[in-house]
Amino acid sequence: MTKLVDYAKLSARQLMKKRMRVFLTAFGIAIGIAAVVGIISFGEGIRYQAIETIKQQSDLTLIEVTGSVRDGTVIPITESKVSLIQKIPHVEAAGPVYQVSFSTLRQTYISVTGISGEDLQKIFKPSFASGGMYDPASNQVIFGHELAEKLQKYEGVRQGDLFTVVIRDYDPNGAPSDRKLAIQSSGALRERGDSLDSLLLMDRDSVSALSNESTPYNAVYVRVDNPEHVFAVVDEIQSLGLSANGSFRQIESVNRLMDLVILFLSIFAAISLIVGALMIVNTMIMSVYERTREIGVSMALGASQGDVVTLILMECLYIGVIGGLLGDLLGIVFSWAINSVGKAYLITQMGDMFSGFARYDLTLVTPEILVMGFLVAVVLSLLSGIYPALQAARLNPVDAIRHT
Repeated sequence: MTKLVDYAKLSARQLMKKRMRVFLTAFGIAIGIAAVVGIISFGEGIRYQAIETIKQQSDLTLIEVTGSVRDGTVIPITESKVSLIQKIPHVEAAGPVYQVSFSTLRQTYISVTGISGEDLQKIFKPSFASGGMYDPASNQVIFGHELAEKLQKYEGVRQGDLFTVVIRDYDPNGAPSDRKLAIQSSGALRERGDSLDSLLLMDRDSVSALSNESTPYNAVYVRVDNPEHVFAVVDEIQSLGLSANGSFRQIESVNRLMDLVILFLSIFAAISLIVGALMIVNTMIMSVYERTREIGVSMALGASQGDVVTLILMECLYIGVIGGLLGDLLGIVFSWAINSVGKAYLITQMGDMFSGFARYDLTLVTPEILVMGFLVAVVLSLLSGIYPALQAARLNPVDAIRHT
């Protein structure tokens, strides 16, 4: 440890002799780091805005689970699968459903979801515009908001009315046959902005009896306790061989898109880093050339090749630290400029389309980004110093001492 401290002192003393050269070299690295920090923070800012918008406009904690096909094998939703889903950590409720279709006498198509009243309350927490819940094992139904308006407009059906629907069955030979069923609306939901607006909801046991449906179920609706736990729950569901869908897929799409955008833009920032690395190589080669006699004397007095390499790399480490800190500072300033000037310009040019940006910063500088920028600067500086350090270590002490 004492020897390492001595190396640090000697390297610092050498750098202090050529402060302006060291500063310009570090500044070259800093520009590249600032570009990387600015680009990544800009990408993370856009990612954050998109995800927050999705969170505000969508129900992220609702997951629809369906069966899947793996290696040619159909994996259905059985009672045992439902039980396993209900035991997954952070799952508040999981309700299996049957999904069938009816039609009115005037051929209006109706999508029907059979779900128990208890599961409907726990998972969807329905708010009624009129009426209320259906009775268990009854022919009562609940209209979604859009469906209620559609049936009232084209069929003249209102909440509380008894009306007839047609159920299509198929015999063993595949021939269709229709039968009629009288059902009654017990209530109509308020507008929700999701799939329930267009559905007719009915007790699950009633749907099973009317349509001859039995397990496996068509789907399972899952309510997660917190948006932060959704992806963990999805992973558990998929490990059961089932498929999961929901608003969280939009976040996955945003993440994939922004990862590609950040990667593409970072390629251009990498050019600045390459230029900075070449500046370090040039600076250290010049330093070795100017100190050839000094290095020769040190080796003649007992300094090993490892000592010479360590001293050169220690100087590069100092340059990397200075460049990393300065780059992070410039990156923060760059991000601030984007937020202060770029956001106002963007809103002015794009108008109402981007008015939502006013609520958020265009860039999002996180501690992780700054640490990453700093480490890139240090590692790049050390890598750039390897060639000059090896060249210095390979000097012949006699020839080096004669160097003028």
